[in-house]
Amino acid sequence: MRFKRSDLGAIAIAALFPAVLSYIVFVGWGLQHHEGTPLLGIVSSNLAIGGGIVAYLMRYVTHRRTFGIIAALLGLCFLGVVEMQYAGADHGWAATTLKWLGVVLFLALNAVLLWDVLAVAVNPYFVRRDERHGAGS
Repeated sequence: MRFKRSDLGAIAIAALFPAVLSYIVFVGWGLQHHEGTPLLGIVSSNLAIGGGIVAYLMRYVTHRRTFGIIAALLGLCFLGVVEMQYAGADHGWAATTLKWLGVVLFLALNAVLLWDVLAVAVNPYFVRRDERHGAGS
């Protein structure tokens, strides 16, 4: 398999996604000061595997603008929640709304990714397989 110019985004995601997601998890759960324990390595390696899978699936994303907009909004929700945590206003209705909006945006991001993978990768495979079986009959 050869890399194309359109794969640069997936390569960037494979490189940055695990680090950013690790930072989000560590800050969100207050795990920054667990140096010397296996917790950080275990969490980081699991997130790196997830980052690799997302990077692989990015090859099939055709709605890149929609995916980028949802990801940017999700990032803004995260920054808003972190800022409210630092300000001590984490238990108000605004923080709860931002958290729920983040969950909905995360689900929308997964839906866009799944839809594109099904439409661009899985469906053409089945169409070609059916054509092959139909020509052989």
